Amino acid sequence: MIDKLTPQAESAHARQLLASLAHGDAQTVWAELEQPLRTPQSLSMLQQLGKLFPAGEPKIEVVGAHTNIINGVGNYALTYQYSYPGHWLLASVNLRREQDKLVLQGLQVQRLPAALQDSNRFELTGKPALHYLVLALAMLVPLLIIYALVRCIRTPLRRKWAWLLFIALGLMQLQLNWSTGGWAFQPLFLQLLGAGFVRASPYSPVILTVALPLGAIVFLWRRKALLAAGAVQAEPAAETDARE
Repeated sequence: MIDKLTPQAESAHARQLLASLAHGDAQTVWAELEQPLRTPQSLSMLQQLGKLFPAGEPKIEVVGAHTNIINGVGNYALTYQYSYPGHWLLASVNLRREQDKLVLQGLQVQRLPAALQDSNRFELTGKPALHYLVLALAMLVPLLIIYALVRCIRTPLRRKWAWLLFIALGLMQLQLNWSTGGWAFQPLFLQLLGAGFVRASPYSPVILTVALPLGAIVFLWRRKALLAAGAVQAEPAAETDARE
């Protein structure tokens, strides 16, 4: 999927720059930098980055590709995983295209402790308590919302559509990166069925999301009160016979 979204010409240029760097030709890469970045310090930095590449031919995989074109100027952020026997590197290249000319805006290389697809594999063992709590909520919250939706549908409520909408959407959102344990909280957010997960690619971590099922809680808590207050239409059949 990532390969289909990768701009081929720009990717080929980025990989050629990284190949030059891996073979010790930092001068060629430095010459591709936009003018303000061509300093003795940047050349020295490129030479140090080149030393991170082990000898041998790596397996190269595209793990990220982002394109942004504004007013005819294209900006490309391309990320690659280099796999050697027992060694892995993550290399990022930022390019800008102006009038069919590609200019290097930035380049980064860092070592990885393992391949991304292994580091970001979804595993249940050896995780902190927060991971298991969020995972449990991600399974239970949708079940609670679905249960409340079924009860609401079977109840002849006035303004039922408003209750259904209120129940179906979880409020606020907690996001948990399953690989790193990093989390984020979104106070202004609506999430359908109150939970979910996202994984952008096989190289990316699983992101679990959980929202507060306020609508489901309020409906289930107040249902009998609504019935007693007359906010619910009379139950058919059995209730009608009872009154008679």
